[in-house]
Amino acid sequence: MVEQLTVTERDLRRMFDVIDRGRDAGPDEVYPRELMRALAELIPADDVTFQVSRPLEREFVAVEEVTEEEVVIEDGWEDLFWQSYWFDDVCSRPQRTGDYESVWKVSDYLSAAQLGRSPVGEWFRLNGVHSEITVPFPATGSEDRRLLLFRGTGGDFTERERLLLRMLRPHFIEVYRELERRRAGIPDLTNRQLELLRLVAAGHSNTQIARRLFVAEGTVRKHLENIYERLGVTSRTAAVATAFPLSA
Repeated sequence: MVEQLTVTERDLRRMFDVIDRGRDAGPDEVYPRELMRALAELIPADDVTFQVSRPLEREFVAVEEVTEEEVVIEDGWEDLFWQSYWFDDVCSRPQRTGDYESVWKVSDYLSAAQLGRSPVGEWFRLNGVHSEITVPFPATGSEDRRLLLFRGTGGDFTERERLLLRMLRPHFIEVYRELERRRAGIPDLTNRQLELLRLVAAGHSNTQIARRLFVAEGTVRKHLENIYERLGVTSRTAAVATAFPLSA
């Protein structure tokens, strides 16, 4: 039986709600917990985790989880985690392939029998996990950022659920960037200003930007003037560096 990859109007409304919850992040949250709670309702999951790590150094930078239940894991769990992380492409897919865009499941790589014999399977058993799906964020230096959904019981994540996550991924990334800008004390820019500034960052001229945005070149210049004033800078390079300090 072929799964129907259909996105309904109700799905779209719930997806918008997930993104809207991203505005409710607390000052100490690595990633908006309310967004992750809404995501766990859209795509049923026992836990949703936002994880920042440095895989090559085998260390965690930050972790934000939806569940408040403390899982007690025996000593040596970090060694097991990193052993499972570097097991084939299952967890370390971005580092091994350079693909930081595709949403993937553990079951893309391991059958149930193979999982049971692998370090990943041992890590799953320790944490009561049955299945996992990962949404990678763009690479930033040596840091890896990803959003993970887990299920402790029930079936694997479906292709339809993967599609929803693929559609949401650009919005997840923008929510994170906005949260980082807020933490850095960068003044808010409108969506249009951010869109224009991203084109500047990509090396486009005012003429090219005007064509892409279907506006007059004078409108682009006016937008840039407003951006400079809001950011307290006087050049395109300074505006990009100020608005996107964490994009490198």
